[in-house]
This record gives sequence, C-alpha cells and structure tokens, in this order.
Amino acid sequence: MTIKNAQRRFFLIAAVVIVVIYFGPGIVATLIRASARGSESGIAKPSPVRLAPVPPAVPPPTAQPSPAPLGLDPTQYVGVWVGSALMPDAAQETCKIRLELARNATDPQKLTGYESKSCVPTPILQGGRITKESIPQLIRDTRPIEAVLTGSVQDGEIVFQVDKTIGTPPPGSCGALKSFTLTPFGREGVTAQWQEGQCQAYEMNLTKGRG
Repeated sequence: MTIKNAQRRFFLIAAVVIVVIYFGPGIVATLIRASARGSESGIAKPSPVRLAPVPPAVPPPTAQPSPAPLGLDPTQYVGVWVGSALMPDAAQETCKIRLELARNATDPQKLTGYESKSCVPTPILQGGRITKESIPQLIRDTRPIEAVLTGSVQDGEIVFQVDKTIGTPPPGSCGALKSFTLTPFGREGVTAQWQEGQCQAYEMNLTKGRG
C-alpha cells in the first residue's frame, strides 16, 4: 500500500469518527424516533367508542278516568207509565196508577214524577148495588190522590222523595203517600212499590203508555 493510499484511508476513518462524535447522538435519536413511529403505526388503533342512541323518554301513560259503573240511566224512563191491580187488603179495591216522569229541571241525573192513584171498590165493578145516596161518597172515595216526586238512582232502583201530595185520602184509607220506588221489570216494564201511612207496602207492575 502506498503512502498516499494510507493517508487517504486515515483521513477517511478520521472523518467518519468526527461525524459519529458530533452527529451520532442526533442520528441515533432520529433512528429511535423513527423506529418508535414505525412501531406505533404497526399497532392497530382502537375503534372510537360509539354510544348506542338513547331512545327518547316515553312519558308515563295518562291515567284514564274510570268508566262510570253500569247502572240505570234515569232518562230512559222519561214518559208515562200506567198499571192497575187488585189491592191485597180488606178494602177489596181495584187501583189504577198513572205516573208521568220528566227530566228534573235542576239535576239531569234525577227525575221529576207526577203520580196519580185512583181506586174503585171491587164490588161495584162486579155489579154491586149503587144507590142515589151512595153516589156522592163514591165520587169522593174514587177521586185520584196525586203526588209530586223527585227520584234518583240508588242501588239499581229509582227511589223517589215525596215532595207534595194533592187531595185528601178517603176515610178508612191508609193515609197520604209516604214512599215510592221503581224497579226495572223485564225489557219494557217497571215495578212500582209504595207505602201509604203506616200500612203495608204495595206493588204494581207498570207499562209505558201514551199519556
């Protein structure tokens, strides 16, 4: 090897050593950072967390009013009801009742009633003897006794309050009307139950008439 070649080699090695001394730390740091980035790029990044959509809050159901209990509709009994029957007492009378029902003027759930009852002694209907002298008393005894009533539904019945009575009950009768009740009977009828004075309660089936 010639001296020139040996010198060139010496200077080349010296240059490399100088470069390593002065620039080596930066190069090494650069290589480390590059290696780290390569490692990071090789690791799969976790997918972003996607929250499930929250359904809108459903308001609680609105409380519905309870249906009205099944029962009588008093307005369906508006009209005129009539009936007649032999009374089960010693007087042996055949009585007729006419009951006119209308809507109450102040309360639509109530009824106003106009009741009229007239009775005829059964012997007369069977051809009993009527004298001239007995006619005035017979007229007095058979004239209608009337009452004004106010009724409301109670326990499946229409219970009436007696507001006013019109007429004088005949001598020997039970007295003025004290109570009056209607109970549905079949599809097109009602049963009337009433009490006069201290006598027993009476019953009669009524049907709807035309007036």
